[in-house]
Amino acid sequence: MLRRSLMAVLPWLALMACEMPSQTAAQRPEPLLQPRADEPPSYIVFFDMGKVVVSTRGLATIREAAAAARKPGIKAVEVTGHTDRAGTERSNEALSLRRARIVRDLLVKQGVPEAIITVQGAGETQPFMATEDGANAPENRRVEIVVK
Repeated sequence: MLRRSLMAVLPWLALMACEMPSQTAAQRPEPLLQPRADEPPSYIVFFDMGKVVVSTRGLATIREAAAAARKPGIKAVEVTGHTDRAGTERSNEALSLRRARIVRDLLVKQGVPEAIITVQGAGETQPFMATEDGANAPENRRVEIVVK
């Protein structure tokens, strides 16, 4: 069965390998990444170093998350703040919680019931990208919103 499936796919793969030389990587469209059906939708809002101010792009992400959270059948929204490893663990824990609370407040302003939102600050304990202590890593300065 597997061999038959592979035999059906091989001609297609051969065609893909022989793409036209004039088409560069920059011209090819990026594949759209689709979330797995069994995963709840999630959204990420990034922050500047040491700040709790939400950018224009972050506000758009929050509006999108709020629209998903207002759909029928949504039972919970998890909001988790994170920081990079610059600063002390204690200050990063407080900063991550402040960021998460700001995002929660903005979700509530967008019509998400506060009763279904849980907020936590993870500080620097769950980095998106592992770094050395004291490192300034923009990818780690974020709030994750998971709609369940």
